[in-house]
Amino acid sequence: MYEASASLRFGMSYFEKAKLVPFDIGSDSSMLISEIHCRYSFLLIANSIEAAANSLISDVTSDESLYSDLEKLSTLTKFRIFCEFKGVTLDKGNVKYSRVKEIIECRNEFVHPKPRSVNYSVHEETGDISFNVKKTHGRGYPHYFSLIRPEMVLVALQDTLSFLSWICFDLCKYELKAGAMLIGNGAYGSTADIDILGSEYGISFDMRTFGK
Repeated sequence: MYEASASLRFGMSYFEKAKLVPFDIGSDSSMLISEIHCRYSFLLIANSIEAAANSLISDVTSDESLYSDLEKLSTLTKFRIFCEFKGVTLDKGNVKYSRVKEIIECRNEFVHPKPRSVNYSVHEETGDISFNVKKTHGRGYPHYFSLIRPEMVLVALQDTLSFLSWICFDLCKYELKAGAMLIGNGAYGSTADIDILGSEYGISFDMRTFGK
């Protein structure tokens, strides 16, 4: 998560630079750099969800064989099993669950790409290209890696931190420090980049998985 937030902050700084380029000039390399780093951040955020699930199930069994079997399950199934071990039923209808499910859905599309034809249209005045691709139902993440926008990644970060805190602290009632160490697999990460992003964009990030 540390690298995800660092990359996102770097990408967003270039995104702001790109917005300053006059329309009649076109674009410099700022937008390209921004999108590359933000898409990278999106993948790392999705990977952090998987890593957190593995850390949590490690807390419910010391049997290496059982852990190996559990680790092969889908990410959201791991969270459900973890909650069951803790005597809690994970509500799949909760908005936090559905929003993280969207991130995982996109991640699976991106790391297991399939050949497909995509229709597009060109705006007559701006020349902007719009692609007709499948999107997730709630947040509208596109099932097309290059179309992930910087602002979408801010939302993905917020939803991921909210979901992990919900599981660990609200449902399973871990104490703050113990839960943060469990999620982090025995370590804390720096929150400086997330703090700055929250301040710059007026976003409230749930920082409990960092022990705050």
